[in-house]
Amino acid sequence: MQVFTLTSERLTLDALTGDDVELMTAYCQDPIFEHTLTIPWPYAQSDAEFFINNLVAQWWEDDDEYTWAIRETGKPELLGVISFRLYNDTIGYWMGAPHRGKGFMKEAVAEVCRWVFSTGRPEVRWEALVGNKASAAIAKSLGFTYTGIEPASSEYRGGTHPPSWWATLTAPDENPSYEVESGQPWPV
Repeated sequence: MQVFTLTSERLTLDALTGDDVELMTAYCQDPIFEHTLTIPWPYAQSDAEFFINNLVAQWWEDDDEYTWAIRETGKPELLGVISFRLYNDTIGYWMGAPHRGKGFMKEAVAEVCRWVFSTGRPEVRWEALVGNKASAAIAKSLGFTYTGIEPASSEYRGGTHPPSWWATLTAPDENPSYEVESGQPWPV
């Protein structure tokens, strides 16, 4: 699959490029990421280069996972990353620290969900390592229904699959364009 762009009110989700390596490396030094993401730790510039130039490119080519850079429309700066894994219908995301708390991630997740539902897929699954409260808050605010704790679908450092929170957002039956609605309370 060729990389395609999604747009929302304030954001453009497009291809990660070599120009994003430096900022991705800087963002991924955030100590929070050590315990909330399955990225290598410590995170080196070579990790960002490999991710962008090899993994992301291969996932798009194989139609396994679509990964986008999150940018404010009209601005080149990388804010964060969002992806949808086609092989298990799972969404994942992270935002660089300077851009948190501005509603960008909620907007990006809503846009990817709209696109997923427009393709006819009936649901989007969300997962985050247990304790990733920021990611959970976004999923919860968009109406995902918490389904429990399962092993992480992605391999973590050391080859493990640590416990992860899981939730599901089901496509509206009568509104394929998807409208953001509030969900039921989570038990976490």
